[in-house]
Amino acid sequence: MTYVTLKSLHLLATIAFIGTLFFQVVILWPATRNMSAEPVETARQAIKKRAQDVIHWAGLLLYGVGLALVWPYRSYLLDPFASTFSLFLSLKLLLAALILLHYVALAFLRRSGILGERGTYWLNVSVLLLAVLLVLCSKGMFLL
Repeated sequence: MTYVTLKSLHLLATIAFIGTLFFQVVILWPATRNMSAEPVETARQAIKKRAQDVIHWAGLLLYGVGLALVWPYRSYLLDPFASTFSLFLSLKLLLAALILLHYVALAFLRRSGILGERGTYWLNVSVLLLAVLLVLCSKGMFLL
């Protein structure tokens, strides 16, 4: 695949990943908080299942393509403070690792029954904020 194709796939996966998180955190949970339980729960479960499917596939594509994109720049990671580009690239990888750790923790805690709706919400807020910071680092890499 060409670099432009990889970059485009990465951008589209980013839009799907962050868009799904944004919808869950900013629109779905606040909108359904004060609604009657039964119809909301049915809709919420259906939306949650679809959102998880989107997040899974977008995440796989995002991380897979991200590894292919970072590979030519791996030498910049040897000295993260050598340039602004190196610093932002290192920060991006750190943020990506933190997002992945949050995501794994979310899946584990949800399956084990330890995490309720409120905890899931706050972990998703955290992932969304980390993802926004990662996007800002991406912009900074090529602008500063």
